[in-house]
Order: sequence, then C-alpha cells, then structure tokens
Amino acid sequence: MLLTASFAMLTVFSRYLDSGFTVAQQVYLRTAVAFLIAVIAFGRRIRWRYVLRMGSREWGVVVVRTFLLYVIGTMLFAKAATITTVVDASLIGALPLVSALGLVLRRVRVTPARVVFVCGSALGVTLLSGIGFGPGGASLAWNHGDLIALVAMTAMAVSYLGRDWHRAALNNQEITALTVGLGATGVALTSLLQGQGLPQPPAHGSPVVLWGAIGIAGALSVLNVFLINYGFEHVDPVHAGNLLTVESVWGLLFGLIFYQQVPSVTGIVGGLVIVGCAVGLNLADGSPPAPETSEPEVPAAVADLVDELVEVADGGGDFPVSELPQPARITAFRRHPTPLFERRVRIRLAGSGRRPIDPEWAYTQEAG
Repeated sequence: MLLTASFAMLTVFSRYLDSGFTVAQQVYLRTAVAFLIAVIAFGRRIRWRYVLRMGSREWGVVVVRTFLLYVIGTMLFAKAATITTVVDASLIGALPLVSALGLVLRRVRVTPARVVFVCGSALGVTLLSGIGFGPGGASLAWNHGDLIALVAMTAMAVSYLGRDWHRAALNNQEITALTVGLGATGVALTSLLQGQGLPQPPAHGSPVVLWGAIGIAGALSVLNVFLINYGFEHVDPVHAGNLLTVESVWGLLFGLIFYQQVPSVTGIVGGLVIVGCAVGLNLADGSPPAPETSEPEVPAAVADLVDELVEVADGGGDFPVSELPQPARITAFRRHPTPLFERRVRIRLAGSGRRPIDPEWAYTQEAG
C-alpha cells in the first residue's frame, strides 16, 4: 500500500517539476537526492569494501536493472506524466505487467485464470486510453502519453523481475544505494548528451518550494526502490504485480485533489476493469503456499554476525581472517541460490583460549 501511494505521488511531483526543469533534469536531480538519502539512511548496512570488490556479473545485473528502471522506465514515465493526466498515468502504472511477463517468461505457473485476468487488464487499458463512438462507428484513440507510460512500465516490470538475478551477495540496502546512484549518473549523462546543460530554476515561483519538492521526490524515490527490491525478494511476481494495481486508486484521488482532473466515464470503467482483474486474479490464485519446513533456530549472536559479515565472492568462499572479530572466528560458505532464491550459510564459531569450540550450525537464510 505504501509503495503504490508513493508511486502515484511521484506522478504528481513529475508534473509539478516540469514547470521548472526538463524531464531528464528533474529525474537526475531527485535521484541524486535519493542516493544521498540512501547513503545516510543505509550507511551501516552498506559494505562498500565488498561492493567495490564484487564480480563483473553482479555489476552487470545492477547496471542492466538500473538502465531499465531509470534511463528508460523512470524518464519515459516522467515524460508521460507531463503529457497525459495523473489518473491515466497511474492507471497504466497499475497494469499487472509484472504478472503478464512472469507468465510469458514462464517465471510463474500458467493457469487459465491468470491468462483470462491478465487479458482483461489489457482490455481495461484500451478503455482507459479512450474509445470514441461516432457516425463512422467505434474508433480507438490512443493518447501519446498513455503509450509512453506503457513502454515505461514494461521496462520497469522487467527490472522488477530482475531482483532474483542477484546471487544473494548484495542486500536490499546495497542494491537500493547502487541503483539510485547509477541511475542519477546515467540520466545526467543522457541529459548532457541531449544538450540540455545544467538545470536552471525558473524565475517565477518559490525556489524553496521547488527544491523542497525535489527533496521529497528524492525521499519517495529511495523508498520506492527499496520497497521494490524487498517486495520482489519475498513475494511471488504475480501477487506482487497485482498489489501494485492499488496505485490506480491513489491516482484517481491525487489527480482530483491536485489538478482537478475528473476521469471520463470510459476511464473510470477501464480503471475498474484493471482493478477488478487484479483482485480476481488474487482470489483465483488464493494464498501462496506456506514453506514446507521452518527455518532452524540460530543463536542470535551468530545470526547477527552472519548478517553483518557474510562477504563472500560470487562463487562462494571464506572470510579473510583479518576481517573477523576477536575472540570469535567465523568461517562461512555460500552455495548457489536454490530455485526459492535462498542461500545456505554454514558457520563455524570457534573460541580462542578460554572459550570452548562451539558446535557448527547450518541454516537457510533468505537471499539478500
């Protein structure tokens, strides 16, 4: 719920900031603010030494996901928000594209109910984008901004599904900081290549309000990226994608409050079809199955050490002895992620001198 409200609110900020900056400028400004917030808020959970040493594969995953999310997705969606209405942009953002791509790519189980409801959502977008009836019969008039929003959301959906491309080495805080940092850099370079130059605040309006809006949008951006990675790490893509459809409700509310954008009858019908299909898909799927086995209990001290100190290479490995606290010494091994995107960590906690050697624990910890 928090993520969907934040998404819809960013659409409002995109329209407001359009009066002072280009699309690329407003995106890299608020994303740069998001990076600073991420570094401050997640500083204790970011292992910079490990991040700089991680393999090329992990860097490649981060770069590809960031390119899809920011250079393509966020920039195009911000552009769409300045062309179409907040309501339309939010309703298209609520499309279960993640669910559809999960079905097409066979990332989730394909069932007749899922296919029917995803196709119904596509019909909802058709109604939302505008169907006119006249002497010549029915005609379909796609809004240019709606098409841009649809392309943007498709790129974002692929980036969301890419959460499990990571090999469980990076945690969500590190992925968030890297994503917004690289995103700000990529969009800024795109802006300079387009010859836009440095951002120039407009002469009209209050600079305090304008920069305050950038700050709030930056905070929402870092919240979005973190919740995206956390949510798609723990929730099935179909169910996660369906929860995002709540954004359409916030879009209707924010569009009416901030811009007095009253949706058309076909727009309301299309939005209801989208939300109805999402709810129907959740009801048809039912609750996700519970894990067959529970996670063995691990002593709190050991779990804390694992959370903070597991810094293994992509192929698995040992901790450097110099990195370990005294008097305890830990050796950790990581296997390749299972289909459930979990990792097995084996810990050997040995005493030195007065402390006896403790037994060895093996347990499963969720990726990230």
